[in-house]
Amino acid sequence: MTNEAMDMALLSRMLRGRRALALTAVSSSGLTAAVQLWWNWQLGGIIDLVGAGKSPGTNMILWALIAMALMGAAACAKGLLAGYACESLAHDLRMGYARHFAALPVAQAEQLSAGEQLSKLQNEIAGVSDYLNANLFQLVDSAVSFASTFVWLLFVNPALTLAANLPALAALAYVFWSSKLIGAAAERSQQAKGTMNQYADTLLSLFPVIRLYDGFRLTLDGYRAAVGAWEGCTSRMERTKARLMSLSGVLSSIPPLLLFLVGGHMAISGALTVGTLYIFLNLSGNISGALMNMPGFIAAFRQFSANMKRLAPNVSLAGKGDRA
Repeated sequence: MTNEAMDMALLSRMLRGRRALALTAVSSSGLTAAVQLWWNWQLGGIIDLVGAGKSPGTNMILWALIAMALMGAAACAKGLLAGYACESLAHDLRMGYARHFAALPVAQAEQLSAGEQLSKLQNEIAGVSDYLNANLFQLVDSAVSFASTFVWLLFVNPALTLAANLPALAALAYVFWSSKLIGAAAERSQQAKGTMNQYADTLLSLFPVIRLYDGFRLTLDGYRAAVGAWEGCTSRMERTKARLMSLSGVLSSIPPLLLFLVGGHMAISGALTVGTLYIFLNLSGNISGALMNMPGFIAAFRQFSANMKRLAPNVSLAGKGDRA
């Protein structure tokens, strides 16, 4: 198996080990998106009735209140399920890392570099855990919201949906290009941090020798250089991310602007009701927000993929019956 496939194979095995939990978390995102669309549809109908000088009936208001309650409950359940699923996956990874070294023969374990393994524990595993908790199901949720909203709006009004969102497809080319730059900068920062941690572990291991031969100043200068390299890489990564994502934010404003222009003209001419225009404006964040955050999501995934690639040879996942 190639190195490029090892990280995805490890993630796939982790997800298969928690298949029911992962599917439940993804399904909760789909349910939340469906309830959100239902609520907006009802709200659009209420706005059209009020605009026509009519009062919404008791049943319509009751269903709207039910939709609001369901939307809140679905969002709460989605957050709880996603958090539990991510922490379960991170737990499996940590236990798999420990299980791999516990199963090694003593002679092979003695040949391991303590600094390298400590660096992986402090950098790669910590980075993967942070990604799982902060990005994995958030990315899934954004994708589900984007796809479901776009398809549903196509059925509501195909002309306005295409007019407002087709130009946004051109922004995707920029999104993927910028994400590569951000991902490369993030990976360089992670590698510099690993070098710094390995240097620190070496200093701790050789401290008596350093004191004996009066090498304190030399090693301190080396450690400061490693820290400076990490700070420089991290600073460049943050500047690159801020610069590229700022332009991504500007591009993501194109769909809402086109909605105001095209949708407003259609509403004035009578080709579109005010309630339907409100639906499009209220749901525009599901599309433009996904585009704006996509470079950061992709860059974080590239860094996550690099960490998983380095961890894959040192992780031994247990079967369902053996999981701690």
